[in-house]
Amino acid sequence: MVDIQQKEIKKKMKSYEKAIGVEMKNQRALRKEIGELKADMEYQIETEKAETEAQISLKEDEIRMKEESIQLYKEEKKMLKEKLKKLNEKEQDIH
Repeated sequence: MVDIQQKEIKKKMKSYEKAIGVEMKNQRALRKEIGELKADMEYQIETEKAETEAQISLKEDEIRMKEESIQLYKEEKKMLKEKLKKLNEKEQDIH
């Protein structure tokens, strides 16, 4: 039974690692888009600049939300590590 729980925890930890990687990749893409939008602003008229600034603001908010998600995944992963550690100790006690 302990072995099954350990495998489940390891599987969850891997899925959290993947999710963190995806969120970080999305953050990089958003930062790149922001950089491109800022570069485009140089050639825009005032109304276009206002629209672009709004887009940049939305993308920055999205980056912050992704950062919060990453932190949650990391916290979940940390809790799973603790649980795995306790299961390993329990397994050692059994043997």
